[in-house]
Amino acid sequence: MGAQAGVSPEVEARLKGKKAIRSYARKLADPEEITSLNITPMMDMMTIILVFLLKSFTSSAMLVNQDQNMLLPSSNSRLNAKQAIAVTVTKRVLLVDGEPVAPINSGKFDPALKRDGADGYYVTPLVEILNRVARKEKKVAEMTGQKFDGELTIIADRHTPYRLLTEVLYSCGQAEYANYRLLILKSRE
Repeated sequence: MGAQAGVSPEVEARLKGKKAIRSYARKLADPEEITSLNITPMMDMMTIILVFLLKSFTSSAMLVNQDQNMLLPSSNSRLNAKQAIAVTVTKRVLLVDGEPVAPINSGKFDPALKRDGADGYYVTPLVEILNRVARKEKKVAEMTGQKFDGELTIIADRHTPYRLLTEVLYSCGQAEYANYRLLILKSRE
């Protein structure tokens, strides 16, 4: 009928199956070659992503969590925030870049933490940490060919006593951080 002489229908079906597999394998092994590739749309997309990322990282706003221990003062100032070491003075603790440095009790530092006692302005743990940070920043500035500017951002609660803020600023100055900006909330006009 449809079978060749001496070949059973089962063998013939197997041969057809093998032939189909070989044909399919040849098609896979010999794909069509791409002769040209237009990368302009991909470059456009990458440029848009790059601009978006640069814009996000150079944003002038700072993220500060406000609660009952930290309420920022408001002002009509037009200056933008700058990227700098953050020294935060809450009602309970002094922080440098988010790390606790010294506790604050009733608007004062413990006299044992000050070099000159209760009447002194030099807060020893703050100066020590800022000296370490300054050494690192100076190395980075030296390696990148930039100038160490000794700039800080002071983030203080609106009810921080003047004496406490003065002690913080004096200690920062002793650690070569004489330039600072006070972070405030822009008041709505």
